[in-house]
Amino acid sequence: MTVGVLSEKSGPVRSPVVWMRPGHVGYIGPELGVDPHAPSVAVLSVGLDGPFVLETATHGEIHTGSSFAPARTVHRVNAPGGWILLLYVDPAGAPATTIADEMTAVAGPYGLGHRRERKLVELCGAAVVEPEQIFAGAGAGHTPVADPRISWAAAAISRNPHHVFRAEAMAADLGLSKTHFLRLFAQQCGTTFRGYQRWTRVIHAIRDAAAGRDLTRCAVDAGFATPSHFSETFHDMFGLSATEVLRSGVRFDLGLP
Repeated sequence: MTVGVLSEKSGPVRSPVVWMRPGHVGYIGPELGVDPHAPSVAVLSVGLDGPFVLETATHGEIHTGSSFAPARTVHRVNAPGGWILLLYVDPAGAPATTIADEMTAVAGPYGLGHRRERKLVELCGAAVVEPEQIFAGAGAGHTPVADPRISWAAAAISRNPHHVFRAEAMAADLGLSKTHFLRLFAQQCGTTFRGYQRWTRVIHAIRDAAAGRDLTRCAVDAGFATPSHFSETFHDMFGLSATEVLRSGVRFDLGLP
């Protein structure tokens, strides 16, 4: 399914959009004034109307046209009135390092200046936006993590977000010690075992809510103990509430035929 979206500077505005695909979740639309947050997966940010300010917890304010924030790094994109691309990389679909390697500069853990920044802006400003083209243009692809054991573990979590996976049990199934398994998972996926479970639950809940189901029911069905636990987790990851997103006028493209 294709998505028609244009920023104000590239043509008529149709609507901001969130798309959800295996391996990535994307957003094109105005910067929403979010609070500082730390997603459980890596995220590429691109200013579609010009440079933005990357506000970080450890390196202050950084002026850039694009940035890459590894999983669990606190930051905020500040581009008042401007449109942005946010591309979240699901490690079950592609290693985030493939995008990190496309950045031309660094400031601590943050990558700056994507090699194909201009091309990404063009792709996001096309009359018909293709999520898969943006994902590929960012330097990612549907290449599983290198270790097949970790790839299997990440895929199992992704397929069953409501299930509570225990590191010790999964490690034993793979013939690994718990410590070695957790270290391998973090190295291969770029996020923690628990962090990835939180990510899959949040995405599962918001996908169901976008499809028209009750948000509270979606959160419980996705494995959150309480609605407040879901709300806190969502805010920690994205810097605003799920309700604010759902009421913002953003259109959801769930990749359904």
